[in-house]
Amino acid sequence: MIKSLKALSKRVESIPHDPMLDFMDQVGKVDNLIDLGFGDPDFAVAKNTKEAFIKSINEDHSHYADGQGTFQLRKAAMDYYDQKYDCKIEDPNEILVTGGAAEAINLALLSIVDKNDGIMIIEPEYSQYSTSVALAGGQKIPVDTISNNFKLTPALVEKNYQTALDKGIKPVAIILNFPNNPTGKSYSLDELKELASIFEKLNLWVLSDEIYAEQSYRQKHHSLYPLIPDQTILITGLSKSHSMTGYRIGFAIAKGEVALAMRKIQDTFLTCLPTPIQDAAAFAVKYDPDAGKRTRKEYFKRIKLVVDKLNQLGFSAEMPDGAFYVWAKVPKRFIGKSFEFCIDLAQKARVQIFPGAIFSSTASDYVRISCAQSEKILSRALVSIENYLKQGS
Repeated sequence: MIKSLKALSKRVESIPHDPMLDFMDQVGKVDNLIDLGFGDPDFAVAKNTKEAFIKSINEDHSHYADGQGTFQLRKAAMDYYDQKYDCKIEDPNEILVTGGAAEAINLALLSIVDKNDGIMIIEPEYSQYSTSVALAGGQKIPVDTISNNFKLTPALVEKNYQTALDKGIKPVAIILNFPNNPTGKSYSLDELKELASIFEKLNLWVLSDEIYAEQSYRQKHHSLYPLIPDQTILITGLSKSHSMTGYRIGFAIAKGEVALAMRKIQDTFLTCLPTPIQDAAAFAVKYDPDAGKRTRKEYFKRIKLVVDKLNQLGFSAEMPDGAFYVWAKVPKRFIGKSFEFCIDLAQKARVQIFPGAIFSSTASDYVRISCAQSEKILSRALVSIENYLKQGS
C-alpha cells in the first residue's frame, strides 16, 4: 500500500493562476496566429553587445560571479540610471542584479511583507504583482483608477488606505508602475512629488516599477527614487530599454537594510547570474546608453499607426504617455463582452490581443494591444481586425 504524501503547500494554493494564461487556454491552438498580446520587443540586441557576450565566453568568464552582481555591471548601471534619470544612486552596493524585473519584484516583496500585510496595487495591473503578493503572504489592496482616467492621485491613495484599515488590513506598501502596463499612463515630476508626499505621510514602502522608462513619449521620464530614496525600491532592467528580454537582466535598487535583505533572499534562490550575460549587460549600459532612444522612435510610429486605425474602426484609443501598448475601449457593440470579443477575434481573425479583464475586473470594456511587432505585422493584423468587424456588422 502506497502512503499518500503531504499535500502541496498552502502558499502554492494561495497563488492565483495567471489570467493571461487562462485567456490563452480558452483561445486554444490557432494556426498562424498574429500575437499582439505579449510585450516582447522584436528588435535584435545590438551587435556590439552580442560581441561583448561572445568575447566574455571566449575569455572563459565561466566561473561564479559576485552574488550581488559583478561590480563592473553595478557601477555601469549606477552611472546609467544617474545620468538618464538623475536617480542619485550613491553607491553600487545599492544595486542588486536580478533575473529580470520579475525576480526583483519578488525579492522586494519577500523582504518587506509579513503574513496578511496589505499591499496596494494600482489597477489595471500587470498580473504578476498579484501573484507575487500572494507568494509573499500579503493581501492585495486594489486601487482602481478608472474613475480618474487610469491615473493615480494622492486622494485615491488615501481613500483606499483608509478603506483597507476599516477592513482590518494594514497597508505597508504600494506598487507603482509607470509608464504603466497596460494603460501607458505616466507622471510628471510635479505629480510624482505629490504622490511621494502621501507615501511619506502614510509611511508606505514603494515598489517603483520603471521598466518602461525609455519608452516615454510626451515628456522626459522622472524617477521616484531620488524623491523618497529611503522608502523606495526601484525595479528596472534591460528587457525594454535594450530589447534584452531573453538575457534576464533586472535591477532592484534600494538603500540600507532592505537592500541587504533582498541580497540575503537572492542567495537562497541562485548563486549568481551567468557571468557572460552580466559582461554583455555592462557593455550595453556603458557603451550603448541610447539604445532605447533608437527604438522609441519606431515604437511611437507603430503606436500611432494602431491608434489611428482603431479609432477609425470604432474603438476609442489615445496615444499613451509611454510603454509600447495601446489601451483601447472596444466598439459599442462589444461593451460588456470584450473578453468574448478577444477570444472570437483570435479564433476567427487569427489576431491575439488581450482583454482588459486580465488587468482589472473594472476594465472589461477595454483591450490591450502590444506594438512590439513590426509595422508590417501590425498592418496585417489591423486589416484582419477590420475584416472581422465588417463580417460581424
